[in-house]
Order: sequence, then structure tokens, then C-alpha cells
Amino acid sequence: MMLTACAASPQDLSGKMFTFPQETNTANVRLDISTKNLNNVTLCLRLGQLWFDGTFSVRKFISGSQITQPLLILGQEQDSYGGGFDSQQSFIGMMSDVHLWDYVLSSCEIQRYMYNLNFSPGNVLNWMVLTFDVTGR
Repeated sequence: MMLTACAASPQDLSGKMFTFPQETNTANVRLDISTKNLNNVTLCLRLGQLWFDGTFSVRKFISGSQITQPLLILGQEQDSYGGGFDSQQSFIGMMSDVHLWDYVLSSCEIQRYMYNLNFSPGNVLNWMVLTFDVTGR
């Protein structure tokens, strides 16, 4: 993994990326969103997986519920909440510009993000003010 230091305080990762160079069942990046209770979310990134209150959810979210224990881990496919990593299911590659909002973005806002145009950074996760922990190599 290219970024190997833990971030105890938020860091600006503009122009940087997380690199996962090989299969592993340990290397991952946990993004700090534990202080947020969420009702709606929009996640923009190149790869990742969200667990809401211990339940896997990538493509859909049932509205009306509150997410009280969100956990976002990059680089691994979780078979259980926060773990169950299998090296053959790990991500190999590079990842950058991860943002998470606590509201649903319009299609125009998502396009602005995708084309690197003027967009509002995530108000839950912001790549320019990111708190994270790196585990493994």
C-alpha cells in the first residue's frame, strides 16, 4: 500500500492515492465516519463497500432507517461487519478522491464529481480532510 501511515488527525490527500499492490487478507484502509449518524448517503469513489448497522449495502439503502454504526473499509471485501477478509477478494490497484455525503446527490452533482468539475466535497468524508487508519501492507 502506498500510503502507510495512520492518520490520527485529518489529512489533505489531494493528489495522493491509496495503492494496494498485491492480494492480501490484511491490507485495508478504514475511513473514520463513526461520529456520524446518517439518514441518507451518497458515496462517490472508485471502489469500496459500505456496511450499515452490520448489514452489507452497496447499491441500495432503505430510507426511513438511521445508520448508527457506519463502517467504510477500502481495499477489502467484507464477509462480515469489519472483517472476514479473503486475499482472493481483495482489491488490487489505486484509489483516490473518496467522498461521502449524508444526502442524496443529484445526477448533475455526480457528473460534476466524475468529470472533476467544481463540486461540493463530501460533508461526511472529504478526500481533502480525511481521517483514516491503514492496516497491513
